[in-house]
Amino acid sequence: MPKLQIWFRGGRPVRAQWRIGKLWETGMSLNQGGCLCGAVRYAASSTPVRVTYCHCKFCQRATGSAYLVEPIFQKTHFAIISGKPATYARASEGSGKRVTINFCSTCGTKLFLDLERFPETLGVYGGTFDDPNWFERTPQVSRHIFLDSALDGTVIPAGFRTFREHAWLNDGTPVEPVIFGQPHAIGSEHLGNLSHPATSFLPSS
Repeated sequence: MPKLQIWFRGGRPVRAQWRIGKLWETGMSLNQGGCLCGAVRYAASSTPVRVTYCHCKFCQRATGSAYLVEPIFQKTHFAIISGKPATYARASEGSGKRVTINFCSTCGTKLFLDLERFPETLGVYGGTFDDPNWFERTPQVSRHIFLDSALDGTVIPAGFRTFREHAWLNDGTPVEPVIFGQPHAIGSEHLGNLSHPATSFLPSS
């Protein structure tokens, strides 16, 4: 993970330098977040590569909610700026690859996920940003995954790429998404047994 130096003025960050290997990269865009007690703080220096809404059982249990809003960042654009997160790792039931939760050992806040399957990126628990609304969640940059596990009553917005499980197979093959043409409420029947009228979803191309 890169090292980060921050210059402050009046208590606000005004300049940041990221050290990647022996190189320093200067930037002004800095979005910070952290845990409930403030012991662990982080910063991101770029917009997310994409935003994933994950409805899998793992994320439901980890967040205690219907799904995880997970902005994905290149590791070179993310740094811990104070404190040190504790970690908990387990194998993914789908891929068998390691998933590591980074969290505050004092207050228990989960901060980000390190995924063995995607070694160059990490996924942040979006609600831990100081301003959770700073990054876009448009259909162009966002996707909903694991709809087969989504809780009944969850509403999937129109126009977003959706997937019954992951967006990629274990061998890296991309999965064809379903894009709903109108808001879609998950029901107990789930996707496999639904008979949609022709106007209820759109092809991805």
